Amino acid sequence: MSSKRPYLLLATIILLWGINFIVSRFLSGIEPVRVSGILFGFFRYSLGALTMLFVIGYRREGLSVIREEIRPYKHILLLSALFSAVFVMASHMSAEFVSSGTTSIIVNLCPTLVLLYGTFYLRERLTPTKVIGFLLGLLGGLIFLWHSLVVSPGLELGISLALVAMLAWGSYTITLHYLEGANRYIVMTSSIMIVPFIILLALEGSVFILIFDFWSILGILFSGVLASGLAYVLYFTAIENLGAPRASSFLFLVPFVSVVGDFVLGEPPALVALIAGAITLIGVGLVKWSGSGETDQHAEQEL
Repeated sequence: MSSKRPYLLLATIILLWGINFIVSRFLSGIEPVRVSGILFGFFRYSLGALTMLFVIGYRREGLSVIREEIRPYKHILLLSALFSAVFVMASHMSAEFVSSGTTSIIVNLCPTLVLLYGTFYLRERLTPTKVIGFLLGLLGGLIFLWHSLVVSPGLELGISLALVAMLAWGSYTITLHYLEGANRYIVMTSSIMIVPFIILLALEGSVFILIFDFWSILGILFSGVLASGLAYVLYFTAIENLGAPRASSFLFLVPFVSVVGDFVLGEPPALVALIAGAITLIGVGLVKWSGSGETDQHAEQEL
């Protein structure tokens, strides 16, 4: 494979995932609202799961083979699916209240959570670069949240949902550490986990919006087939060529795409929020790049 191809795949993934935040905000948070966030998340992951099942069928992996691949991981796999479902619900419900860039920046604070877990529970080495990155991410994140909650009041629910999404995505990322060797495509087929939450909200009297028109159908198809199905196939391919740490180290660029979407949707961020978000993402980038660099050095030593 060409040395440039994995990076072209990652560029495509970053665009797809960044645009997905924009599509979610456009359909769930911009008048006229077409799809409630939780329903959007359900349709997105359902289509993504169908895409994964198609890929599994294309790879001609029999049920017995898949069953054997899953057997050692069934408990952690269930936990991973739960975290993934909570992330999808919370991030898309957040889009009902706050801009795509805001949700994306908050969600991408999760590497700081993963860093703390790796340092205290996995005994990973804490380098100066990681410390600087963590402090920048924390400082930028706090300023960003302060501006969102104090300077721009009324966003409390959206910010809270985005924080839940961040914690869920960080927890999901941690579970992947224990799923090394598991069938990655099976890990993605977790849309069924969202159904109990939809039922619970319905019983509590929540009103769901679902209008099928050109834009909602196009947006759901994009998010389900491309941003979930295709994007994860490309991401798994990039991981096979670069390794998970190196491949994931580029994903902090996703919010930059989403922030551009804020301008397109007529919701440009304030200058303070823009600067704070940039500081946050630089810190996250340092954390992720430091981690991937250490992994590469360790691999070279083993060779």
